[in-house]
Amino acid sequence: MSACGAGGGSGAAAPSPAASTARPAAGGDAQPDKGSAARGDIQISGAWMPEPARPDVGAAYLTIRNSGEEDDALVGAATTASQTAEIHTTKTADSGASVMSEVEEVPVPAGGTARLEPGGYHLMIMGISDTPAVGDTVTLTLEFAGGTEVEVDAPVLERAQGR
Repeated sequence: MSACGAGGGSGAAAPSPAASTARPAAGGDAQPDKGSAARGDIQISGAWMPEPARPDVGAAYLTIRNSGEEDDALVGAATTASQTAEIHTTKTADSGASVMSEVEEVPVPAGGTARLEPGGYHLMIMGISDTPAVGDTVTLTLEFAGGTEVEVDAPVLERAQGR
């Protein structure tokens, strides 16, 4: 078990103009741009990393769309932020406490979507040596069971901004 909920950081990532740009949302509030990328049948959107609460541990969130006719699964991840990135999930224990643990994969059905979001599946980034700040960008490399690898830049945002 890891300290998933603690939030973490990332490595030596340079500030990104995309991380600091914002677009008006319904209601007039500015929403930060989040990372997106695509390769083959896999599209990544809404990639972001909350500003780490601890200097050595962080999390990243995103949405995966599989436009293909075959089921796929996220099976691995790497990041510029650290040497260790794992796929985790959050579950509620019988006691009512949230428990985070590593999982082997996140299923992404054919024509379907999988969301990595607070309180559910997420990427756990551990062993961060250079904690990123708001405005920095962390590059995530996502590996899929079908052989696809997608690289996406995730801006580091204030925790409240990312939601």
